Amino acid sequence: MSMSEYKMNTNTYYLVNKVIIDENVEFFFNLYGKKSKEEDLSLLSIKGRKLVKYDIENLLDYNYLYVHEDEKEFYENHYNDFMRLKLIPENMKSFYSTVGNTVNKMFENPQSLKNVTEVETIVNDMVSTILHDNFSVSSFITILASDYYTHTHSLNVTVYALCLGKHMGMSKKDLEDLGVSALLHDLGKSKISDSIINKNGLLSEHEFNEVKKHPMYGWALARQLGITNKSILAGIKNHHERVDGTGYPDKLIDEQIDIFAKIIGICDVFDALTTNKSYKNSTGTFNTLVMMKKDMSKHLDGKIVNHFIGVFKEEMNKVQQNN
Repeated sequence: MSMSEYKMNTNTYYLVNKVIIDENVEFFFNLYGKKSKEEDLSLLSIKGRKLVKYDIENLLDYNYLYVHEDEKEFYENHYNDFMRLKLIPENMKSFYSTVGNTVNKMFENPQSLKNVTEVETIVNDMVSTILHDNFSVSSFITILASDYYTHTHSLNVTVYALCLGKHMGMSKKDLEDLGVSALLHDLGKSKISDSIINKNGLLSEHEFNEVKKHPMYGWALARQLGITNKSILAGIKNHHERVDGTGYPDKLIDEQIDIFAKIIGICDVFDALTTNKSYKNSTGTFNTLVMMKKDMSKHLDGKIVNHFIGVFKEEMNKVQQNN
């Protein structure tokens, strides 16, 4: 039997590449190990727990690390993202980190007017980056795919929204306004209990009703911060509206929904489905786009979804031209 595969009772385990073991990493799979070929496997690390220095020293002390067959896909996705991330220029990683810190501060202190100014500055930098000829969507996607928390999700949605707005031919000023709206679209979640926002798994009816209040909370906070641009406010308040009128909070129908809200809503759905979570694996880019085009046609604006698909087609063409 190959050491890449190990069977114990009726279960199959697959060998893990130890290159992924690093401090503060969070795996969406359990890790098992043994120090010699002869001994049985032991559970060494449970999914959802960030590794600290002790964990790393302990894991590296084992000659063989394994993942259970049921979680093999989670491991493979993590490994592929890890390897692609190593190829991304440090300045892009640094830029993402800087933007993330700004979003963190915004959520921690949403009443601070200074943070709105910081958000505008960061968004302007993002717009300039995305409008540059050398910008690569795939590089950002690799960084974006690693986790799913409110703050990083807001940043991911902003990147996607700006790429989509660019593909639709928006002006630089409109892109800057769209970016501010996208970055703040979940600001209202700062008013909702962390135990609900960070819950692993499905929400109860009561919890979901609480979450559905966040667009109105965010809209009110944005107005308190002095934001008056109607499209920016609409993007925050109405990104969960659906073209058939089944969305919330206002049950708007198609043309009643601001284009910023439609764009942010599409990018919000895409990021939620393509990001790995501790309780759900990524649907994958291609499958998600197909699902959005076919299964969500009554909810999402079809013309804008086509533009979004076009963003990824352009990226694929760039990759093929460079190969």
